[in-house]
Amino acid sequence: MKKIRVRRYLPGDEQKICKLIKEDILEEMVKDYPKNSIDYLIKMNNEEFIKNRAKEFHAYVLLDEEKIVGVGMIGPYWGKIDESSFFTIFRDPAYKGKGLGRKIIETLENDEFFKRSKRIEIPSSITAVEFYKHFGYNFKKPLGHIVDSEGIYRLEKFTKKGLQTKGDDDPILNGYNIRPYIENNCHKFKDFIIHCLKLSQKENLNYSEKYFSNVFDENNLWIIQLNGENIGFCRISKSKEDKLCLDFLELVKKYNSEKFKNKIEKDVKNFLQKSRQYQK
Repeated sequence: MKKIRVRRYLPGDEQKICKLIKEDILEEMVKDYPKNSIDYLIKMNNEEFIKNRAKEFHAYVLLDEEKIVGVGMIGPYWGKIDESSFFTIFRDPAYKGKGLGRKIIETLENDEFFKRSKRIEIPSSITAVEFYKHFGYNFKKPLGHIVDSEGIYRLEKFTKKGLQTKGDDDPILNGYNIRPYIENNCHKFKDFIIHCLKLSQKENLNYSEKYFSNVFDENNLWIIQLNGENIGFCRISKSKEDKLCLDFLELVKKYNSEKFKNKIEKDVKNFLQKSRQYQK
């Protein structure tokens, strides 16, 4: 690999960009999303979509000689002059660990949209959230740390001091996140939940598996994490009125404080209220 070059998007790049995006989704995002979401993401990121975005935003590609190995875009946040957002950040999975992600972020942060903004927002995939946090992007308050209906977290960074929303300085209360349950070779969330419930797999494997399948519907489970570490889970169930409510919350012993539990309960209830589905 020679020195990676950066240039602005040119008409005709979209075919190679779409191929790159598909490869990255199938290599990385498949770890955190079900098949129907993966299929939708690939279908959505088609050539027409990329061309339209490149007209609206500042789009950049990373090149290894003439091969496109990365892409990223930045544009106004809902038309605002002093706020911007990142979009369509992907890199060739064959170049993982080569610093391409950092190169994309540095490029976008050197763009005029970034320089004129007091705040930057990133709609982050579950897969990429820890990556963005390395560059000073934190969960948007009040509910950016809970995966929304689009399957993303909302992160933000303020480029000017004094603009952040003041609140509790506790790094746990401000840094945790909640994501949907998924079971695959990359995540063993079922094992974690059983551990959370203090059930020993070695001694009570059959009982543990039976308990899990009888008590929990995988579609209603959410995993609570802190800096990539699983620290608890909760269950969100439907009422008879077809509304959602939080009815189960468990944390590992290290984080099992009333203050933290109360914060999670409040956040989840506010999240459900925001979607007009919370059952009091």
